[in-house]
Amino acid sequence: MSDKLPDYVALERALGHAEVTLSSAEIHGVCCGMLVVNQAASHDAWLAEVLDGDPRDFYVQEARTLLRELFTSTRLQLNDAEMGFDLFLPEDDELPDRLEAIQEWCQGFSYGLTLAGVKDMRKLPADSREWALDVVNIGSSGEFDLNDEEESENALAEITEYLRVGVLMMNEEMQPLKAAPQVH
Repeated sequence: MSDKLPDYVALERALGHAEVTLSSAEIHGVCCGMLVVNQAASHDAWLAEVLDGDPRDFYVQEARTLLRELFTSTRLQLNDAEMGFDLFLPEDDELPDRLEAIQEWCQGFSYGLTLAGVKDMRKLPADSREWALDVVNIGSSGEFDLNDEEESENALAEITEYLRVGVLMMNEEMQPLKAAPQVH
């Protein structure tokens, strides 16, 4: 199994052919939201939330294959000792499109938490709760002032890193890794 995420453009194209209305970023957010709460979350339950269509349809099969790769890779990345987790976002798109993808990822993450059983944010550990509320706010923040492109690029990079590290923090807080027993 590889922890390399599928190609973003290929997944976007496959989702379009399969007539899926969610973006790849939003779908990845749903996946992350589910997995940070429960690493044993079912791939099938997630897939049922993000992909409709006739399973015999070629385009649905293509999307299903790429989505399976996304789910498996994400689970591996979340448990990577080197903290190799990445958000699944477009790389070469224009700034407004990348910002929209960040917001969609945040909306998906919030939905994924709900699917995993988080009904009351107040019951999350303090750091996770604060960070998850930030995610909700980023996802619902509306339009941004993008007049200064360099400043906007820097801000987007900071938000992306904040989200990336926050996912890892929440994953650890919700499901702490158990260290191997020490032999003396």
